Amino acid sequence: MSRQQPGFFHSLVRRPIALLVLFVTLIVISVIAYQRIPLQLFPSGFTEPGLFIWIPNPGSSAQENEELVARVVEEQLRTLSGIEEMRSWSESNVVRFRLNFSGSADMDLAKAEVRDRVERAWPSLPETCETAGIWSESSDSLPITFFGVKLEGDPDRRDLLMDRVIVPRLEAVSGIGKVDMWGVLEDSVRILLDEDKVAAAGLDLGTVITRLASDNFAQPLGELEDGGRELILRSDMRFQTPEEIAEFPIEGGLRIKDLGRVARVKEVQNQVSRIDGGYAYFGMATKDSQSNVVETTDRFRAAMTELEQDPALAGQLAFLPFFMQGDMIKTSLAQLQRTALEGGLLSVVVLLVFLRRLRLTICVALSIPVSALMAIAWEYFGGGSFNVITMTGITLATGMLVDNAVVVVENILRLRRAGASEDEAAAEGTAEIALAVTLATVTTVIVFLPLIFLTDQAAVRLLMQTLVVPYSISLFASLLLALVFTPVIVTRLSAERSGRQERWTAAFDPLLRVPLRGVKLLVAALRWGWFQSLRACAFLERSLLAVLTPVRWPLALLPLGVAALVLLAGLRARTSSAPLTAFGIQTGSTWLPLAGPPLVALFVAAVALFGLGRMRARGIRAPARPPTFVPSGESLVDMVIELNQRLLAWTMQHRLAASGLTALIFLSIVIPFSGLMQAALSQESSGDELNFRVNLQGSFTLGEAEQELRVYEDFLTAKKADYGFAHWSHRFDEDGGRFGLHFDQVKQGPDYATLEKRVKQELPRVSGHRLRFYDEDDSDSNTQSMARFTLLGPDSRELERLSQRAVQLLERVPGLSDVSSPLEEAPDQIEVRVDRDLAQELGVDSRAVESSIAYALGGFPLPRFQEEGREIPLRIEFDEAETAGLPTLKDLSVFGQRGEVPLSSIGSLSFGKGARSIFRRNGKTSFALEGKVDDPLQVLAVTAAGQRALQELELPRGYSIDTSDSLIEQRDEDMQALWMAFLLGLVLVFLVMAMFFESLLLPFTVLFTVPFALLGSFWALFLTRTPLDPIGVIGMIILAGVVINHCIVLIDRIRSLRGETPDRLTAVLEGSRQRVRPVLMTALTTVVGLLPMITAAPPRDGIDYRSLAVIVAGGLTSATFFTLWVVPLTYTFLDDLWACLGARAAWWLRPPAKRSPDAGSAAPEPAASSG
Repeated sequence: MSRQQPGFFHSLVRRPIALLVLFVTLIVISVIAYQRIPLQLFPSGFTEPGLFIWIPNPGSSAQENEELVARVVEEQLRTLSGIEEMRSWSESNVVRFRLNFSGSADMDLAKAEVRDRVERAWPSLPETCETAGIWSESSDSLPITFFGVKLEGDPDRRDLLMDRVIVPRLEAVSGIGKVDMWGVLEDSVRILLDEDKVAAAGLDLGTVITRLASDNFAQPLGELEDGGRELILRSDMRFQTPEEIAEFPIEGGLRIKDLGRVARVKEVQNQVSRIDGGYAYFGMATKDSQSNVVETTDRFRAAMTELEQDPALAGQLAFLPFFMQGDMIKTSLAQLQRTALEGGLLSVVVLLVFLRRLRLTICVALSIPVSALMAIAWEYFGGGSFNVITMTGITLATGMLVDNAVVVVENILRLRRAGASEDEAAAEGTAEIALAVTLATVTTVIVFLPLIFLTDQAAVRLLMQTLVVPYSISLFASLLLALVFTPVIVTRLSAERSGRQERWTAAFDPLLRVPLRGVKLLVAALRWGWFQSLRACAFLERSLLAVLTPVRWPLALLPLGVAALVLLAGLRARTSSAPLTAFGIQTGSTWLPLAGPPLVALFVAAVALFGLGRMRARGIRAPARPPTFVPSGESLVDMVIELNQRLLAWTMQHRLAASGLTALIFLSIVIPFSGLMQAALSQESSGDELNFRVNLQGSFTLGEAEQELRVYEDFLTAKKADYGFAHWSHRFDEDGGRFGLHFDQVKQGPDYATLEKRVKQELPRVSGHRLRFYDEDDSDSNTQSMARFTLLGPDSRELERLSQRAVQLLERVPGLSDVSSPLEEAPDQIEVRVDRDLAQELGVDSRAVESSIAYALGGFPLPRFQEEGREIPLRIEFDEAETAGLPTLKDLSVFGQRGEVPLSSIGSLSFGKGARSIFRRNGKTSFALEGKVDDPLQVLAVTAAGQRALQELELPRGYSIDTSDSLIEQRDEDMQALWMAFLLGLVLVFLVMAMFFESLLLPFTVLFTVPFALLGSFWALFLTRTPLDPIGVIGMIILAGVVINHCIVLIDRIRSLRGETPDRLTAVLEGSRQRVRPVLMTALTTVVGLLPMITAAPPRDGIDYRSLAVIVAGGLTSATFFTLWVVPLTYTFLDDLWACLGARAAWWLRPPAKRSPDAGSAAPEPAASSG
C-alpha cells in the first residue's frame, strides 16, 4: 500500500491555533444546528403516500355497499395510473377506500384525479349516498393528540359549551389545524308526522317528501346591471324558521302542522363515550403543515390547562390527554439519548482502563459528542429533522466513534515509546495509519449502499437513508477528528507526567494492581489445573497399558466370541421367520444389523493385538512442568498479548492442525443455527394503554347495550388501584364496546404482557359476550401475537361459507387459539325479497319499496336547515315513542300506482347473518380469519402450520388462499432483499480493498473473518433467546463493515513490517503484537457501547433494535479473537499461494529452452514471498 507523505500532517501539527479556531467553529455551528433542528417522531415521507375516500350511505348494509358502491367506484379508480394498492371496506352506512401510491407520485394531481373518478361514478351510486370525503395521509398528518373531556352539568349546556367555547378556543391555538370531537349531540329539526292522520288523509308521502326537498333550495339566477353596477340575482327558497316549515302547504288545503309537528331535537346518538364512570367526550387535534410538532403540543397543553382554570368553567371541566405526539417524541428521543450517553460513558471507562491517563482519555472520548453533533448539523443543513430513527443511527455508532482516534493515538504513543519526538511521532504516526483507518471507515459505510438502493419501496429506502446517513456522517466526522485534530491534542497531552502526578500514580498503583493480581492468580490456577490433568491422564494411560498389554490375546478373542454368538442367534431368527416372509410379513429388512457386531469386534481385536504393544513401546510422557504458572506482564493487555503470541507461534508451526481446529470451531454454528428463531419486523408489546373489546351477540338498543356492558365498568372501577391505571375509558354502540386502561407510565415488555394476561383471566365472563384483546383492523397483519389467514374470491357469500370450514381447520392447529371469523361478530339481518312480477302487476316499483322501508324505520333526510350562520340536519319521520321494529315492518304499506299495497303481499322476510365489514383488496373480495398465537416467538411457525391446514379446503374455481400479505411472505421478501444487500455489500468491500491493497488475494484474507463474526452472532442470538428479524440482518451488514476494520489495520501493519524484515514469521508475530492493543480497545468500546441498547426497552411505538445490537456485539466479540488468530494464518496461506502462482506463471512465461524441468513445481521459500 502506498504511503502518504508526512508533510501534510507535519504542517497540521505545527499550526495548533488554526486548528483550534476551526475546531471551535465546527462545534459552535453544530450546537446551533442541534438547537434549531426540528423534532419529529418519524421523518417526513416515512409513510407511503396514500389517499382515503369516505362515502357515507345511511341505512345500508355491508353487502349492499359492496355491490352498489365499492365495486362501482373501484371500476373508475382502476383507470388511474400510479396506484400500487387499492383497498376498500364496505360496512353498514359507509364505504371506506384507501389508495397507496408510488413514492414518486404527485399527490396533488392524484387527489384531483381521484376526485374526478369519484364524480364519474356518482350517477351510478345509490341516491342515499352523501357527499364523499377525500383526504391524503402522510407522516406529517398524524394527529398530535387524542384526549378525553369530562364536563359536568346539563347535557344541553355541555354540548353548547363544547361547540361554542371549548372547540373554538382549542382551534385558535397557534399551529392547530383542526379539532374533531365525538360525543357532542348535534342539533336538528324534525318534521314529526302522525301516522294515523297521514293514513286518514290518504296522502302519498313520497310526493310530500319530494316537494319538501325540491322547495328547500337556494341558487343564483344570473346578473343584473343597475346604474353601472353589476348585481347578482339569487333565489333563496330555504326555510327560515321551524314555523315556516309547519305552514308548508300540502294538497287538499292541508299543511304540515295539520298532520304533525315541527320540533327542534337532538340527533340520536349511535355511540356513547364514558370515562371513569361518567359520560364524556373524545377529541382529536391535528396540526397545520408548517408547525413544529413539539412546540404545537406544548401550546395545546397550555390551552387545555387555561380552559380548566377558567373561572367560568372551574371545577366542571377536565382534560385527559391519552396521547400527545410531542411528549412521545421527547420521551423516545430522551430514551435513545440516554442509551447513547450510557454507551458512551462505558466506552470512556474502557478507554481509561487501557490508556490509564485521564486527559488522554478525554481527548479520545471527545470524538463521541463532537461526531454526533456534526452528524446532526449535516441533517439540519440538509433539510432533515431530528427523529427517532436518526437518533438510533447515532446510537449505533456511539461505540465506534472512538475507533479511529484509538488507532491513531496508539500508533503515536508507540512511536513515542520508540524514542521519537512529540511532533515527529504525531505526524509520522498519523501518516503511517491514515490510509488504513480511511479504508476501514469507507468499508464500514460502503456496505450500506446496496441496502439503500436495492429496494424499490420509497418508505424502506427512506428508513435506511434516515438510519444510515447519520451513522455514516458521524463515522466520517470521527475520521476527520482522528486525522486532523487528535494528533495535535496528543502532542500537548503525551508529555511525561509531572512529579506530582507520578506521586499520585504511585500512591494508587498498588490499589489498581489488585484486579490484575486476581486475574493472574485465576489464570495460574487454571494453568496448574490443566497441567495436573495432563499428568494424571498420562499416568492413567501408562497404568492401563501395563495391565492390558500382557493379556491382549484374550482381549482380542473375547469380542470375537461375543460377535459370533450374536451372529448365530440372528441367523437362527431369520431361518425361523422364513415362513412368515412367504406371506409377505417382513421381520427383518437387511443384513446390516447382523453385520454390525462382527465389524465392531474385528476393530476392537485389531486394536488389542497391534495397537496396545506399539503404544506401550513408544511410551507416553507427561508434559514438562513450566517455570511458572503465573503469566507475565504489567497489565491485562500484556497478558493477552503474551497469550496471543504463544497461540500464533504454535499456529505458525502447526498450520494444518490449526486449520482443522478452526474448521471444527466454525462447524459449531450448526448448534445455534438449528435452534434459531426467526421473526418478522415487529415490536414487543408495550405502551401506556391496554385495550380490549366486548362484542355483543344479539340485537340490542343503545340503552340495553349500556346495561350489558356496565358489569365491565364496575369491574374496572373496583380494580383501578390493583391494576395501577389512572383512568379507564369506554366507547360503545349497539354492537359492543371498546375499553381502554390508561396508565401514567409506559409499561414495557413482560410487565405489559403479564398485566394483559391477568386482565384477560380476571374479567367477568358473561354469556353472549365475546372478549378480544387486539384491534380489529383488516389492513394490519403485522402484529407479533396474531396470525392472519385470508380467503379471496369474487362472491362474499361463498367466502362466508368457506370461512366456516376454515375456522374448523385452524382450530386444530397447535399453538393457535381464539380463532375468529367476521361472521361471529356479524349482526343479525332481515332480508326483504320482493316478488317482481306481482309488484309490477300492482304498480309497485322496487325503489318505492326501498324508500318506504327506509322511511318507516328511520325517516328521510331533507336538505339541511339554515340557522344562525350554520347548517343543521332536517329530517321527516313518524312521531313514534319507540323505535320501529319487526311489527312495523310486517304491517308496512307501500304506495303504488293503484294505492297502498301491504308489503307482506308482495315480499317475504328472511333472517340471517351478514358480515359487519367486507374487505376488498385490488378488486378482489377477501375474508380474513384471525387467531391468537400462544407463543409470540412461534408466530411464523404457527402461521405456516395454519396455511398447511387450509390446504384441505375444497375451493371452487376463482377462489384462493391469499398469502401475499402474510407474515411469512413478508419475512421471506425482507430476508431475501437483506441477504442480497449483505452479499453485494461484501462485493463492494472486496473491490475497495483490492483497489487500496493492489492485490486480489489479500482482500480474501480480510473477508475470511466475516464467517467467524456470523458464528458469534448466531451464538449470541441462541444464548440470549433473541429471534432473528430483518433488523437483525441489518445488524449483520453493520457487523461485516466493522469486523473488517480490525483486519485491515492488522494486515496493513504486517505488510509494512514485511518491507522492513525478510522473515515473514517475525513480521506476522510482531505485527499482531503491535495491533492487539488497538484491536482490543476498539472492539471493547463498541461492544460495551451497545450494551445499553441490548438491555434497554425499545422506544414506544418505535422499532426494536435489540436483535441488531445483540448480533453486532456477539459477532464483534467472536471476530476479535479470530482476527488475532485466524487472519494471520490465512495471510500466510494466501501469501504462499501468491508466491506459488507467481513462480508457476514465471516458469510458463520463460522460453521453452530455458525452462528447468522441476522449476515449475518448486515452491519458493515463504520468507521470500510477498503479498
